[in-house]
Amino acid sequence: MTPKYREIETTIRARIADGTYPPGTALPSDDALADELGVTRPTVRAGLAELRATDAVTVIAGRGAFVRDPELTALRRERDVAWDMAKREAEQAEQAEATGRRALDLAAELEAEGHPEVAERIRNTLEPQAQ
Repeated sequence: MTPKYREIETTIRARIADGTYPPGTALPSDDALADELGVTRPTVRAGLAELRATDAVTVIAGRGAFVRDPELTALRRERDVAWDMAKREAEQAEQAEATGRRALDLAAELEAEGHPEVAERIRNTLEPQAQ
């Protein structure tokens, strides 16, 4: 047997799909949906939570639940993924640069301690990264 909140989710999702609730429109209040569908308000809220989890609707405190535009939601996801990738790449580049600086510091210390051949090998290892 399907839980009631899943039935609420399915009903609202079907209404979004058939245009009853087009993108950008407010859904009826929790109380109105509960009365219409013959369930309790917490059941409606659980169904809305499922819709929110899949970005079908957004809830604004004090204003209600609104149907999201699936195309805008997809574009926002793409933007967020691109932003996260760029951020990760910048962090990796920063870490690589810091590692290179530490290696050059180590090479300088080794050279000062009388190990120029080891210092040179470290520098030679880093050269391809600098190019």
